[in-house]
Amino acid sequence: MSSTSTAKETEMTVMTQPEMNEASNARARTKGRGKKGAGGAASAVSATPMTPPPSDPTVRDLLVPLDRLMLSEANVRTVHLEDGLDELAALIESQGLLQRLCVVAGAADRYAVVAGGRRLRAMQLLVQRGAWSASQPVECRCFDEGRALEVSIAENSGREAMHPADQMVAFQRLIDSGLSTAQVAGRFGVSALTVERRLKLARLAPRFLDLYRVNQIEPEQLMALALVDDPAAQEALWDGLNPYERSAWRIRSLLTSSACPADGRLARFVGLAAYEAAGGAVRRDLFSSPDDLSGVFLEDAGLLQTLALTALRERAAAVQAEGWAWVECSLETDFAALRRHGRLAMERRDLTTEEAQVLETLAAEQRACADACEAHEASGDPEAGDFEALEQCLAEALAAADDRLAAAESGGWTWTPGQCACAGAMVRLDARGEVQVERGLLRPEDRAGQTRGTGPGIHGNQGNGDEERAPCDEVDAARARPEFSEKLMRDLTAHRTAALQAALVHNPHVALVTLVHRMAETVFGLYGPGDDVVKVLVRPTGDGLLGQEASGYAASPAAEVLGAAESDWGDRLPGSPAALFDWLLGQETDTLMALLAYCTARSVNAVAARSQGGTHQGDALALALGLDMADWWRPTPACYLSQVSKAKVLDAMREATGVDETAATAGMKKAELVTYAAGKLEGTRWLPKPLRSRSNRLAPT
Repeated sequence: MSSTSTAKETEMTVMTQPEMNEASNARARTKGRGKKGAGGAASAVSATPMTPPPSDPTVRDLLVPLDRLMLSEANVRTVHLEDGLDELAALIESQGLLQRLCVVAGAADRYAVVAGGRRLRAMQLLVQRGAWSASQPVECRCFDEGRALEVSIAENSGREAMHPADQMVAFQRLIDSGLSTAQVAGRFGVSALTVERRLKLARLAPRFLDLYRVNQIEPEQLMALALVDDPAAQEALWDGLNPYERSAWRIRSLLTSSACPADGRLARFVGLAAYEAAGGAVRRDLFSSPDDLSGVFLEDAGLLQTLALTALRERAAAVQAEGWAWVECSLETDFAALRRHGRLAMERRDLTTEEAQVLETLAAEQRACADACEAHEASGDPEAGDFEALEQCLAEALAAADDRLAAAESGGWTWTPGQCACAGAMVRLDARGEVQVERGLLRPEDRAGQTRGTGPGIHGNQGNGDEERAPCDEVDAARARPEFSEKLMRDLTAHRTAALQAALVHNPHVALVTLVHRMAETVFGLYGPGDDVVKVLVRPTGDGLLGQEASGYAASPAAEVLGAAESDWGDRLPGSPAALFDWLLGQETDTLMALLAYCTARSVNAVAARSQGGTHQGDALALALGLDMADWWRPTPACYLSQVSKAKVLDAMREATGVDETAATAGMKKAELVTYAAGKLEGTRWLPKPLRSRSNRLAPT
């Protein structure tokens, strides 16, 4: 080949000696890699001696400039995943191309890659990053075009990836040879944390890696054992457990039983930084997310308790300065102490003339905003283009007026000096690790002659005292003007309830988690907003209610699943209540779990008249089940399109298809538009916001 011909392949010289080994090849490849094209393509494609397979003289080994390579249509790999591509690019950059590409000759001095497409993409990524020249010479083996398909199939078949245990040990050998964690990470295209995790597992007792190689231990169990560094302690723990007790959860709980998790209420209150600054020992689970505090364990429970009580007493000192007769501190979440106390009510104080005028003005503003909302709802035209925008504007103005009035009214209540002189306060931590101040408490011995009041300043619960106050965002959500009508919201969420039930029927594990969660939050007072979708009393949510709320429920996929399950259990359960318990005692665990799943499913009731603010338990349940409402609901005229305004119908088509149909549908009557939209939305899997997953509801459209 002429030295003046650029960007052309150079056929490698045929040698008589045996083919070079892989180490020699790597050294030869390393000499030329990464050189940017100051000398042009001709210098990048100089010949390198290498022997082609003698069994097939039609096969040639070539050096081809990278920018002359393209992916062949004969390449059998059609699924191209991005996962691991950065890692492969880093490997090629640091180690060279250890396996040549298989190509066939194409037109215009180009070559099509029939095997090695992922390596090609990784090298192109290096060019994009400026690490390689576009004319970088690439070792290729060229085949006749007639063999392209079989070569592609052959190279992509029969492969075996390195076992993770072998990679762990290999990384440890590199560290032992003198490389740093950062160097290993850079050479193999992974993060330093990934290297540290693999090294952590490599240092387990060799016995466990041997078990891992023969699939007799799970990766999660290895990660749990890695919480303790001593191999002897790892083996002692493992051997001390029965085989059925060796779950990752059990191992982790035993190793951390004396420690406090960093996401516990005491740790959240004190703060991890303050605990460590005080000299507290910390054990970190290297395999948990860096932001996941549940993987951080505080070893010195006594120190944590002391720090928490000290911080709580500082808060109590500020409360004592308000003039109370006594102030107590409590780190306990038990409400028994609160129940023993009586409560005084805040008293209404006399307002100044200015304050009374402000209240009167704010009340008038609130009434005016409420009247405007009612007038718009009663006489506004839902078909008008600006109806919903004006509705939202009026709702926001009403919510702001409500807030201003409530804030002004709260200033009219106070604790009197006489109340402070005979009553006290309790400063305590709640189940979330937040400080709660209960004022106006009367000790049992001081309750004689005192009466309970009903002022709005009373903290806690007048009844059993074990309910937390609703978060502000829930109140705001309740005040906001709803995006959908109450009837449509109940319709959509009834369909979602049915889908949740149907999905739970086939997932006993999540059903058990759901039931236990509801019981635990009840026992421990860990209530969150929207956590009452599971009615453990039990209050079944059956086909009657769902059929009343969800339009077209009888023909829905969820109704079919639930109906089949109901018929099945109706046939299997004994006919008399007296025989039910004995029948259950005689069943296998799998049968009991399946029945539990069905009964728990039928207790779910996520029907809502308004959009739920904040995090809702129904969202968590849908996420655990992998629920996609597009599998259970379609935007038909009866279920959705006929129940919303023209603007929302157009919004639905635009979100589903990416096309604005406003011009195309101009002049259509509502019925015509609904029919037109139903055809456009068919098969798109579009969902209105109440039926979307929480992350998709919050994402901008």
